[in-house]
Amino acid sequence: MANRMKNKRDYYEVLGVQRGATPDEVKKAFRKLAMKWHPDRNKAPEAQDKFKEINEAYMVLSDADKREKYDRFGFNGLDTNGMDFSSGFSSFSDIMDMFFGGGDIFGGRGKGRSSGRRRRRVRGEDVEITVKLTFHEMVTGVKKNLKYTRYEPCSQCEGKGGTNVQTCPQCNGSGQETRVTRSILGMMQQVVSCSKCQGEGEVVGKPCPVCKGRKAVPTKQDHSVTIPAGVEDGMHLKMQGQGHFPAVDAIPGDLYVLIRVKSDKRFVRKGNDVYSTVHCSFIQAIKGCEISVDTVSGKTKIKIASGITPGTELRLRGKGIPVLNRNPRRGDHYVRVEIAIPEYRSLTKKQKKLINDYELTIKA
Repeated sequence: MANRMKNKRDYYEVLGVQRGATPDEVKKAFRKLAMKWHPDRNKAPEAQDKFKEINEAYMVLSDADKREKYDRFGFNGLDTNGMDFSSGFSSFSDIMDMFFGGGDIFGGRGKGRSSGRRRRRVRGEDVEITVKLTFHEMVTGVKKNLKYTRYEPCSQCEGKGGTNVQTCPQCNGSGQETRVTRSILGMMQQVVSCSKCQGEGEVVGKPCPVCKGRKAVPTKQDHSVTIPAGVEDGMHLKMQGQGHFPAVDAIPGDLYVLIRVKSDKRFVRKGNDVYSTVHCSFIQAIKGCEISVDTVSGKTKIKIASGITPGTELRLRGKGIPVLNRNPRRGDHYVRVEIAIPEYRSLTKKQKKLINDYELTIKA
C-alpha cells in the first residue's frame, strides 16, 4: 500500500486546480478532463488509467469530508481500502448529463439538496406538415389553412391519466433508479429513468377510459397561416408552441411548415431572379420588333433590337421574385432571346431566290 501511495500524483495536480479551488472549479476541471480521457471517447492505450486517476481525484476533492482529511493528512488521511474509485460514469453519455442538470455527476443528489424529486418540464415533440404552393402563390404570398393532429392533455381526466394516482413504489417518487453494471473500469452505477413510471414518479391506479392513462390524446388542429411572398421550395416556417402538448405542465413543441413550390414551365427561379425564354423569327431579329413576354407579374412588352444575336439576355429590372420580408425589393427577370431560323429546304422558290440574291449582295 505504501508503494501504491508513493506513486500517486497529488489530486489537485491531477485535476489542474489550486488547493483553494471552489467546488464548481473542481467540477469544471473534472468535466473537461473526463470528456477528454473517458475510454468511450479516447481509444489511446493510456486513456483507461488516466480516466481512473481523474475519477479518483474528483471523488476525493468533490466530497467535503474527504477533501478536508486529504488537505490535512494527504493520502494517509484517506481510507482507500473502503473507497470505490471505479464508480462513476459507465458511458460517455453519463458525462453529457452533467451539462443538462439532475443531481451530482455520480447519480447522487449532493449535500444541501432536497431528497425529493426535482421534476423537469417535458417539452413536446415538434410537428412537421407540408404545404404546396403554386409558382404564382410563391410570388405573391398566400394565406393557407393548416390541418393536422397534435397531442393535447386529455380533457376527461384533466391530463392526470386517471384517478387513484400514487407514488411509484419502485422509485419511491424519485423517477429514477440505479443500475449497476460491470465494465472495464469495474462495477459501474448508472442512474436512469424508472422503468415502472417512466420517470414520472407516480403511477395511475385507475387509468382514464379516454386516454388509457397516457394523459394526452390526439386532437385535430385547424390554423391559418400567412405565407409571405418570396419563400423558397424546401424552406420551413416555424409556428412556436403549435406542436405536441403532451402534459398540462409541458412545454409545447413547435410546428414546422415545409414549403413545396410547384414548378412553372415558363419560368426558372435562381435566388430572387427569374429566367425565361422568348422566341422570335429571323425576320424580326433582322428588322427589330416589339414582343410580348410573360413575367411573374403578368405580361409586358420588350423591344428586340435590330440585328440581335441568338442567346442574348435582356434584363427587366425589378420584375423578379420579391425578396423575403424586404418588400418592395425584388429580383430581376432575364429574358433569353432565341431566334427561329427555318430550314432552307422548307422555303418556297421565291423565298430561296430572295435569300440567294441577298447572299450575292453580301459577297459583292
